[in-house]
Amino acid sequence: MRDIYYRHKQKIDRILFFLLITFMVFAFFTFLFEYLSPFFFGLLIALLMEPLIRFLIKRLKLKRWIASLLCLLLFIAAMSSLGVWLVSTLGRQVISFVESAPAHIEEISARLDDANRWIESNTQGLPDGFQVPDIQEMMLTAVTTLFGDGVRDQGMRMFTGVADFFINTILALVSAYFFMADRKTIFETIKNACPQWFLNQMSQTKAGLSRAMGGYFRAQGILMAMVGIISIVGLLFLRSPYALLFGLLFAVLDFLPILGPALVLLPWALMSITMGNMHQAIGLLVIYGIITITRQVLQPKILGDQMGAHPLASLMSIFIGFRIFGLLGFIIGPSLLMIFVAIRETDSEK
Repeated sequence: MRDIYYRHKQKIDRILFFLLITFMVFAFFTFLFEYLSPFFFGLLIALLMEPLIRFLIKRLKLKRWIASLLCLLLFIAAMSSLGVWLVSTLGRQVISFVESAPAHIEEISARLDDANRWIESNTQGLPDGFQVPDIQEMMLTAVTTLFGDGVRDQGMRMFTGVADFFINTILALVSAYFFMADRKTIFETIKNACPQWFLNQMSQTKAGLSRAMGGYFRAQGILMAMVGIISIVGLLFLRSPYALLFGLLFAVLDFLPILGPALVLLPWALMSITMGNMHQAIGLLVIYGIITITRQVLQPKILGDQMGAHPLASLMSIFIGFRIFGLLGFIIGPSLLMIFVAIRETDSEK
């Protein structure tokens, strides 16, 4: 048995390394992400700022902690400026939407009354004892069930969610500074805690893995930008005053597996049909169709190009990941493909 291992040591080590990374990726996204997400995003910020930090250290001869602090302040300023612009723009659209909500509710109620009258007029010949459902009452019951009984709980969840967001943001920024300023110390500590076998395998695949990871995040950014642009253009074509608000919302939702923009677009289209606005309903369904087709057709190609894999391999990783891991497979599948590509590149270089 030992002779077989030593004869095929490199291949066996690669397989064991891939299986170990597979388990680590699955465990991280399934169990640990909830607890480590601020530090994960802090690490991403640090990696994003690293080229600028090195530039400041080299050109301006700054100490690393000073360059790290300047880069973090620059990042906060850029994100704050973008946030102020988005909040002010989206705030105006949200206020406009809320102000017009009573008119929309009144119109929906009138449409439901018309639907009830139509049902009553077409069911007069039915046998006695047959109950015709009251659509308006059914809708009211559904809304009460979804929102009425849980208003207090939803409010508490929203308050908790806002508090968690600010706490996580602060933790992410603080951890980003430490990742930037004490990069060498932190990574040396992590290396010392890892087995030598694992470090050897990781060092051999480091370059390919970095390229693949960068390609994966670039691909997701490209896909989200495409969804946002399609949504904004489509909603502007429909003359929606909330084009930017919903366009950005759809871009963010696009990162959610399976659901994505359908979470808003399909109920919105159904509501438009109920209100008798068939033009808007058809337009919303067309937007959803274009988003779905564009993403499904281009996602494997974009992922493959950015990660250095064939589009068919990208498509298979998404499908197989979904079959094995469920919705998380849309993230885990491409992640494992990244690792496989990195290992393959390392073997081909030898």
